[in-house]
Amino acid sequence: MRAMDRSFRYLAATLIVAGCFAPALRALEERDLKDESGKVLVHYFVDAPANVAPASVTDPAKQVGVIVCLQEHTEQPQADIYPVRMALKRLGLADKYVLLAFQAQSGIPGVGEGRGGGLGASDIPQIKNVVAWAKKTYAVNPRSVYAFGKGSGGSMAGQLSTMSPDIFTASISYSWGWTNFVTELDKPIDMVNSAPEIYLVLGMRDFTHHITTVRNTYELVRAKGYHTIYREFDDLGDRAYHHPTNDDALAWATRLRNKTIAPSAEEMNLLKAFNGGKPPAPVSGYYPTLALVGGTQAGEVLQKLFQSSDPTVRLAAAETCNYGIYGEATTAALTKLLGDPSPQVRNS
Repeated sequence: MRAMDRSFRYLAATLIVAGCFAPALRALEERDLKDESGKVLVHYFVDAPANVAPASVTDPAKQVGVIVCLQEHTEQPQADIYPVRMALKRLGLADKYVLLAFQAQSGIPGVGEGRGGGLGASDIPQIKNVVAWAKKTYAVNPRSVYAFGKGSGGSMAGQLSTMSPDIFTASISYSWGWTNFVTELDKPIDMVNSAPEIYLVLGMRDFTHHITTVRNTYELVRAKGYHTIYREFDDLGDRAYHHPTNDDALAWATRLRNKTIAPSAEEMNLLKAFNGGKPPAPVSGYYPTLALVGGTQAGEVLQKLFQSSDPTVRLAAAETCNYGIYGEATTAALTKLLGDPSPQVRNS
């Protein structure tokens, strides 16, 4: 018994010490956004990194992105925070994003439309209002705001991005589709330089009408010219918790930057370091400041670095493309390095 007692004491001590080094669990907070009279406009959920910087902080390295997590009409409002949170953790990005979820207007007494809890058109203004609140509360980079959803939430994610590309950079949708877009006749869209990016996932074990709707949505967004990643899985059903696509879609989305929002003055200062003579030294074999700024603006810098006479610069520039998505022109310029005289650059 004494030996067993000692074992338990050692185990307890080990667990206590381990607990001292374990990262603090993020707390999911519930809040209400109210109007001036105190009336509840929307009940929402916030999953923010510990010690996230306040909105007054403009250092790009300390800023965070926002991912709105939108649920199926049969699920709890915060249901799709979990797959996003876990994917970000696996990707090493858990401390880089504020996650938001929303109770549908139909679930708020005196406001609802009797739609059984599903997100709909009346939720869009309030989702935008909460995103605006997040930008006023946390050090949010407005070029890094994304939507993720399943079912009616997947429909909402697509609508938010295609109807508000000035807010949402990209959308990830599971198990449903949408037909709402900015009317081309009212506002022509430059698909390369201003339209959001789209990621659609369909499980072939899903409901038949879901399969038809998602496939029809893919044909529609493709016909309209949106850049779209579309994936079907034989073993996937009616769910958004799916490691292969969660990780792939979020790794993809978080490398994108909003096409309609210019980099901040602080971000432009990071790019200016590459003007003129010798560029800054690479860090871990690439240029992390270019990956941090991202978008076509960082891509223009990379295109110049691809033409450097120094193979170490070309190599670091090529490696930087593993950490960001910089637009079609940069991708096209990158492919020319397949004929580079340096085998290291060609391989990269």
